[in-house]
Amino acid sequence: MRWLYTLTGAFLGSLGFGCLYGLTSRKLWLAALTGLGGQLACSLVQAVWPNDCLSMLAGSLCATLFSEGLARKLKTPAAAFLVCALIPLVPGRGIYETLRLWILASPEAGMWARTTFLQGCGIAAGCLVAAALVKTWKPRGAGTAS
Repeated sequence: MRWLYTLTGAFLGSLGFGCLYGLTSRKLWLAALTGLGGQLACSLVQAVWPNDCLSMLAGSLCATLFSEGLARKLKTPAAAFLVCALIPLVPGRGIYETLRLWILASPEAGMWARTTFLQGCGIAAGCLVAAALVKTWKPRGAGTAS
C-alpha cells in the first residue's frame, strides 16, 4: 500500500510542477508519467538493494532517459520533462531534518547531512550517466550514406 501512495504522490507532484512550469496538456501528462517512472525505478531498486544513493541513481537515470527520449520525439527541450520528473526524487525530508537538527545543535545532523548529500550525488550521477549515454548513442544507419 505504501508503494501506491509513493507512486501516486510522485505522479501528482510531477503533474503539479508541470502546471507551474507551463507545460501544455500532452506534455504535462507525459512529464507526470516520467516522474512516476523515475520514482518507480527508485522504489524498485530500493526494495532490492536498500541503498539510498543507488536507488536515486537508478531513478534519475530512468527519468533522464525518458525525458531525453520524449524531448526528441516531441521536439521539445529535455529540461521541460526532466525538471518535473526529478521533483519526486529530491530528498526534501533529508534537507529539512539536516537543517532542523543543525539549528538544534544535535549530533545527528551530520548523519542526516551525509545521507542527503549521497542522495543528491546519486541523482546528479544518474543524470550525468544518462546524458552521456544519449550523447554517445547513434541510431542505426545514422552514419551511413545512402
